[in-house]
Amino acid sequence: MIRRLDESSGNVLGWEVTGKVTEEEVRTLSEEFKAAIAEHGKVRVLVRMRRIPRMGLGAWVEDFKLTPYAKDVERYAIVSDSNLFEWTSKIAEAFIGGEVRRFEDSRYDEAWRWVRS
Repeated sequence: MIRRLDESSGNVLGWEVTGKVTEEEVRTLSEEFKAAIAEHGKVRVLVRMRRIPRMGLGAWVEDFKLTPYAKDVERYAIVSDSNLFEWTSKIAEAFIGGEVRRFEDSRYDEAWRWVRS
């Protein structure tokens, strides 16, 4: 499931990802993401995940369609206690135009401050 976080506003977008993610959820996220880029030019993103989500092929395809927009991300915060995200944040740096940081879940508020600054 993908849930937009209440702290999102303007060009600062946040989502919490848990469990199984559907193609429709990724499509909705994608539309919000692209609309923010169209309006603001650049975006800042925070994603909170406790573990890698389960995604079907359709969800992966929708997610992959966002790749050309990665250059429009100024800051990307990954909030998770999973050490696996330390590794994935390094991979994300290769694709994202801006800074990428991983925060422990206990530093959630700090992650929001960083992504907004």
